[in-house]
Amino acid sequence: MSQSSTPSSSAKAAAVKDRSALISSSSRRRFLRGVGAAGIAGLAGCTGGDGGSKAGKSGGGMEISYWTLLTGGDGEIMVKLIKRFNDEQPLGDVTISRQRVPWDEYYNRLFTAMTSNEAPNLAICHGAYLRRFSDLVVPIGDLMSNTNYVKQILDACTIDDEIRAVPMDSHPVGLYYNEDILKEAGVTNTPFDDFSQFEEACNKIRDETDYTPFGPSPNTGVEHRQYLTSIASLGGKLVETGGDGPKAVFDQGPGLEAAEYYASVSGERKWDIPDTSEDRVNREFLAGNIGFMVHGTWTVNRLRDVDFNWNMMKPYVTPNATQLRTAADSHTLILPDPKMSDERIKTTVKVAEWLTQNNPEWGAEAGHLPAYIPTLESDDLRNAEIWDVTLKDFMEMAQNGQLAYYPQLENFDIYDQTNWTWLLDAYAHNVSPKEAVSNGVQTWNSNL
Repeated sequence: MSQSSTPSSSAKAAAVKDRSALISSSSRRRFLRGVGAAGIAGLAGCTGGDGGSKAGKSGGGMEISYWTLLTGGDGEIMVKLIKRFNDEQPLGDVTISRQRVPWDEYYNRLFTAMTSNEAPNLAICHGAYLRRFSDLVVPIGDLMSNTNYVKQILDACTIDDEIRAVPMDSHPVGLYYNEDILKEAGVTNTPFDDFSQFEEACNKIRDETDYTPFGPSPNTGVEHRQYLTSIASLGGKLVETGGDGPKAVFDQGPGLEAAEYYASVSGERKWDIPDTSEDRVNREFLAGNIGFMVHGTWTVNRLRDVDFNWNMMKPYVTPNATQLRTAADSHTLILPDPKMSDERIKTTVKVAEWLTQNNPEWGAEAGHLPAYIPTLESDDLRNAEIWDVTLKDFMEMAQNGQLAYYPQLENFDIYDQTNWTWLLDAYAHNVSPKEAVSNGVQTWNSNL
């Protein structure tokens, strides 16, 4: 591993001071607005765990502290990937020390660590959150040795013309289906080419079987991934940006139309029931009782041991769609500690590049779409068991510019379920779709 010459103490101090200035008071105020002061206060006592270690391994090596929030199948694959790095030591005497933080604590705790000198060297960050963290992380564009990543995914890592993260993947959503239910209903024309074929299949399941045709989301009946897929397929967007800042605009046009459609799924179409109980659709789909479900790349790990035949296709689930779009986000790797030495920063970037460029199992086993083009085009991926089932469709949608990414907002937590309760109200028929989207825009604009 090449090493830069050791900087003088004064130069090193100046560099640390310059990087530390990235954590500005304005950044802190912006993030506090995004997560809520109560959330930060409740986490003020959190420490960075192994993320706080800066001394490195005994014996002269360097240990890179790394935070993740991954669980389940992709969490297991990440553990395997880190073990391989530590066993092979491709960068010499450099190892990775991983700490997993629960999803519901992760971003608040990461920010607290970043502002209390306890940040890890490396951390996973969803693309949707990058603008919230952009002033707090180490800009790395000049440090990357290779930017041969899918352009749309790399663009999501670029804030104000500066690369702020190394892209690891994209994880779009697809339409998963129970082949046995479709066969019983007499549906034989899969994969579908448009909504009319999907509609016909759902009606056949409803009329010819005792199964539920379509549970849009595995979690609560419907949620942000399905809504973004539909509003983007209708040519709309969640937020408009302008001189006065971002403004939610989904209370009319495509946004209202998408809400009306999902209310009809649990209403007059009778494809599902108006029940937004947690995990209801997931349990029923895994039990073999639901025909279709929209979910992300990682779903393959939940379906490996089911007792029915399943498959996936592109999500042609939106009536009157003007284009095919699928909701997507990316796992990226950020350097959240600008106070690191130059040597540690350079080494951490190399670690991030290794993790994102030497990971065929991230696609073949975890199910995600690798962002690094040589991995995406590798025989390892083409020969994977799930290539023809899921990854081929995901790659085609990525190549055709059909990934609909979440808006990157400075003051807003796009994944916070409290920002989506209005959509559940529409699906459960607590209020009309028009009232629901009006309530949603009011909530969003207040939080924005």
